Amino acid sequence: MQALKEEQNDLEKPAFMLYPILKKLKIFLFNLDQVSFVRMTGSGSVIVAYFSNKKSAINALKLTKKNFKNYWSILSKTI
Repeated sequence: MQALKEEQNDLEKPAFMLYPILKKLKIFLFNLDQVSFVRMTGSGSVIVAYFSNKKSAINALKLTKKNFKNYWSILSKTI
């Protein structure tokens, strides 16, 4: 997990310049309780947040849906 925390997506900066809402979403997710890290996927199709426990992830999903109503949000589990 530590290696993933240190990785960066070079497309984030230009994507955030074109679509500031994406940066706002990333910052919002990053500031939630028990978040391990937040990243835009390689192609920029998804912003994903990893949480240290299921309860925090469920709470984050509720808050995200409340604050970003026009965006699709789901909860998934890593395997």
